[in-house]
Amino acid sequence: MGEANDNGCIQNEQEEPDKQETGFTRTQKLTLLSVSFVSFANFVSFSIMAPFFPVAASNKGASDTVIGLIFGLTALLMFLSSPILGKFLPHIGAKTMYLAGVFICGSCDIIFGFLDRLPDTTQFTAFCFVVRSIEAFGAAAATTASFAIIAQTFPNNLAAVFGFLEIFQGLGFIIGPPLGGYLYSVGGYTLPFVVLGGCAILIALCNILILPPLTDGGKPESGSILQLLRIPSTTVTGACVLASAIALTFMEPTLAKHLQKYNIDETEVGLMFLASAGTYTISSVFWGWITDKKNIPKLLMIFGNIGAAAACLYLGPSPLLTTENTGLWMVILALALLGLSVGCLLVPTFHDMITTAKWYGMPDNYGTYGVVSGVYTSLYALGSFVGPTIGGALDQSYGFGWACTVLAAIYLFAAFVLILFCLWEYQCGKGRRLSPYRKAQMVVIWL
Repeated sequence: MGEANDNGCIQNEQEEPDKQETGFTRTQKLTLLSVSFVSFANFVSFSIMAPFFPVAASNKGASDTVIGLIFGLTALLMFLSSPILGKFLPHIGAKTMYLAGVFICGSCDIIFGFLDRLPDTTQFTAFCFVVRSIEAFGAAAATTASFAIIAQTFPNNLAAVFGFLEIFQGLGFIIGPPLGGYLYSVGGYTLPFVVLGGCAILIALCNILILPPLTDGGKPESGSILQLLRIPSTTVTGACVLASAIALTFMEPTLAKHLQKYNIDETEVGLMFLASAGTYTISSVFWGWITDKKNIPKLLMIFGNIGAAAACLYLGPSPLLTTENTGLWMVILALALLGLSVGCLLVPTFHDMITTAKWYGMPDNYGTYGVVSGVYTSLYALGSFVGPTIGGALDQSYGFGWACTVLAAIYLFAAFVLILFCLWEYQCGKGRRLSPYRKAQMVVIWL
């Protein structure tokens, strides 16, 4: 029986969570192997053309604005298409959507590698937009389905597995640019895209045999996006997903320019980006493990926001600080802290959204996993589009120091909102979510 607290809210009796198994089954191992390779290939695809495509497109007559739109189009279209794909995932099938998305991405990469042979600027630009649009749809399908597959296959180790996948995604971002530059120097514009696309198609074909059958065992039912979005915690956690993506991408158009005053070459600038990407990648498994072990996703998000705010303040450095003319060592430390903090902020979010959805009565099936994965992918893609956009605009208008200060204020505000929400949720919401299997619960929906 539940008891009323001092505020008149119902507090439920605690039940012990189900005992978790320590080892992975053969199905889980094969699934993790498959999704890891695809995650790596997808993120290599996003980053491989960064070293050479702007110059190649400029030589074809494309303006800087058009080149920027070609880069940003993938994230924008993933933001729009992911929730729809998540909605229909149970009817299409997780494995079918997953493999089809990978195959589409690989095919588009190969086609993109031959666009430089088009005769004029208009045709080149138009086909770049068309091919990138189709590839964005494929990437959204593969990413949304992969998150749903992970949620279904690893219910007791969701955050830890999610953190493990972040390693492969981070490696994709790290390896993509130097690999693209090397292949371009060896074989020109076409070779990087043909190699990458061919590998993606090969992975898709292998996964037809490797990836086990994935099914709920019942009649396919779509989840409700509206029901998910009406859950209070979804709004708060979704904002953290958006903030994480912004933190990882806002430096793309601004950091290299900021580092010019330190008189370092392009190779050293590239290594500076590794300071944040490397710490994020390495720490992801730890944040996933502690999320599963201690079940404190919101607390980790609070610490992540505070750490990201501190990193941004010193990265600028902020004009509000007395520190001036900081050395390169301060930039390196700030970037490392930013990567560490974003890992703490982002890794627990998917685990929290899945747990929250089931806690508020959404069924434990692919319908729920699909809509959660779609919304999650959509928010992350939106942040990836907004990050470079606002980063470049703030830097151009107010300078790098004030741009970082604005971002720091956003993260401090997010931490403050999270603290208030956790206090409200404990006192007047569902109480502590120590077990997702408690039968008695207080459901609060924002109308």
